[in-house]
Amino acid sequence: MSLETVIQMAKSAEKGKKSEKSQAELRAVLEQRLKSLKPTLQEGIKEYEQALKDGVFEDAEGEQEGAGVFRKDVLQDRLTAIFDRAEKMKVKLDSKEALPQATPEISTSYTHPDGKQETITLDIEAKLQDFLSFYQKTGIDIPPDFEDLIRAIWENNIDDIQKAIEENGFDELLIIPGNIPLPDLAEKMKMENGNWESDNFKAGGSFAGAVSQNVDKSRLILVHKTQELTERPELASTLNSKGQDVKLDQTLTLEDYLVFQRKYFEETGKHLDETKKYVWLATKAGTRLVYSNWAPGHHKLHVGAVDLGYQPSLLGVRPSRCFF
Repeated sequence: MSLETVIQMAKSAEKGKKSEKSQAELRAVLEQRLKSLKPTLQEGIKEYEQALKDGVFEDAEGEQEGAGVFRKDVLQDRLTAIFDRAEKMKVKLDSKEALPQATPEISTSYTHPDGKQETITLDIEAKLQDFLSFYQKTGIDIPPDFEDLIRAIWENNIDDIQKAIEENGFDELLIIPGNIPLPDLAEKMKMENGNWESDNFKAGGSFAGAVSQNVDKSRLILVHKTQELTERPELASTLNSKGQDVKLDQTLTLEDYLVFQRKYFEETGKHLDETKKYVWLATKAGTRLVYSNWAPGHHKLHVGAVDLGYQPSLLGVRPSRCFF
């Protein structure tokens, strides 16, 4: 082992010691997380009580028998999940055992629209190493403190991340560095024959002129790892959306979509959205909103832009949640 390696290991160990929290600090953080669940729980109880008053749990005329009971079960499962999280936190606080420095894994359940339950597990350390290798392969420069920053984002938002998974069924995590110029990112994320830009997208300045919010920040993004919008009812229900109705803070940016497309291809050998379905993106090209899909006939990523009032039946959304 070289002297340089030994020195680097020593520096890493010292850095780790400095970043560690005391047990008092860890308990204070856990207590705050427990307190933060209270408003969410109160809101859920209020929603449940209002649903009882409004007869939401009764089958409406023309509905399939049991539809109301299903709605009741979904709300009850959501409340139960919050109670369970609070109970686990309280057990940890009441225990005299030492609290861990980090929570690298989330494992929670999601109830699909058809009532089927799924356990979703995300491991930040495994995902982080996976994305570091991916960015090294594709030539993306990441900041020197990227790993520490991503771990901090995970820890600071872990309860909201779990809640988003439980409510929406997100089963994939994207890890994206900030401040990557979009033209550079588009070039390095190219697949097969590259990118195909529509005239409207070019008129808005192409990749150099496209504008997205918060892409200057490194971020964690929850998404559904689904090739086509039609493969999940939660995504299929977004088809026939107008651009003006898209929730930009809950939608992938063009930057996010480029990374997701390439990463999905690296893992599966397939492309997202290649069956004549398109996705709105939270990116502007002039006054127009950007959309994208994979064009299998051209073997290119298609990037276009249309007016906000445009409403084609083939355009939908890939819902997401972003954490900084």
